[in-house]
Amino acid sequence: MAGTVLAVLPSALLAPGPLVEQVFAFPTGRGEWETPAASPLPGRLLADLGPFGWYAAMTLLAAGGVAVAVSLWVRPPAGLVPAADRLAVGLCTAFLLAPAGRFGYLALPVLLSVWARLAEAPSRVAPARSRVVATGSAARPVLVGGDR
Repeated sequence: MAGTVLAVLPSALLAPGPLVEQVFAFPTGRGEWETPAASPLPGRLLADLGPFGWYAAMTLLAAGGVAVAVSLWVRPPAGLVPAADRLAVGLCTAFLLAPAGRFGYLALPVLLSVWARLAEAPSRVAPARSRVVATGSAARPVLVGGDR
């Protein structure tokens, strides 16, 4: 996390406008441009009900974020796959409840979960064995005839 903060901090300090626009305003439906997607996700449907619906979607979004944070605090994940799954749940919650959420964003948590499982799965390909290491014969030269 510290690496991410160090990577983002300089641009956030030098030009905070684009960060606020892309990270906060656009996903909440308050950006300069609206998303052209009309997804049937709960956050979008709530936001379409008017100001009360938008506030309801934002409240649910914040509650979902707090619930994920509390779950990470109370019971931290013990490995790669549980951590990826918890992150995927958080991303699904955010994408489903964001007022400007899009259905295609849900591919990211799926990819995250699958990728973590592939990274942790044992390799099905057996490592190549070297005859030199297996027999140990290359470590000592073979003396033939009168060579010493």
